[in-house]
Amino acid sequence: MASKSADLAARREALVSRCADQRTQVAYDFAMLSSPQTLGLIPAYAARHKKMALIVAGIAAGLALAKPKWMVGSATAVVSAYKLAQKLLPVLRWKGFEVH
Repeated sequence: MASKSADLAARREALVSRCADQRTQVAYDFAMLSSPQTLGLIPAYAARHKKMALIVAGIAAGLALAKPKWMVGSATAVVSAYKLAQKLLPVLRWKGFEVH
């Protein structure tokens, strides 16, 4: 009987150390996945500051519901600026400007 309890204690110790190693590995993998190099700067910031990101999203949704005309105008302006930047940046790069 003593042999069986010693065997169980040894197996329990092995499992505890194995679980600790797995927890360490998962923590490292999660840190790598949520790093700015993997996600990009803005998604990594949002992942680390979830509460603030939800507050900003809620305020934006409230403004969209309260004043939709203003939001449509802003969205149109942003899309236009994005399209202009897509066309303009390659030209600037071709002229020798360095775009960061």
